[in-house]
Amino acid sequence: MVRPRIRVMRVPKGPRGTLSTARMIACLIRSGAKDFYVRQKAIEIFRAYGVPAKDRWGEVCALFDWVRRNVRYTRDIFRVELLHSARRMLELCAGDCDDMTILLGALLISTGHPVRMVLAGFRPTKPHVYSHIYPEVNVRGRWCALDATMPRPIGWAPPALWKRICEINPEGMTCSSKTR
Repeated sequence: MVRPRIRVMRVPKGPRGTLSTARMIACLIRSGAKDFYVRQKAIEIFRAYGVPAKDRWGEVCALFDWVRRNVRYTRDIFRVELLHSARRMLELCAGDCDDMTILLGALLISTGHPVRMVLAGFRPTKPHVYSHIYPEVNVRGRWCALDATMPRPIGWAPPALWKRICEINPEGMTCSSKTR
């Protein structure tokens, strides 16, 4: 049994804290995509689902379905933001929206799929306050939402009032301007 490494970090409150957390999530996605164990799991999933080689859409669908079926949505510790690595998520098979974003994003990137993150906010009285995150994948030039936390089909996105798109790049993360 491997003992998990735990790092405790202070994050600013408000929008700065949200973006700081999103940067950590992007970092965990990038490092998870380079973990051979994560890539191996993605390939196992492709084989189990019978996805033919070079079927990019089939790969996306298989990974999305596997995460929805095998990862239990479980909230974080009370008043603590908890982020799990992709490898740890494969061991636990439990986590919240940021954990599922990390796992799905890492599985996808590890097999050649471009991924970005969407921060979503739902409170009309709190503009640009984000309380949810999910990944999007680019297949054939189109971005597709992958919210594995809800019993909804691939492509469904929550009806957020506020969204911020965050591109994952080798240097870190860049977010687009806020949109409604």
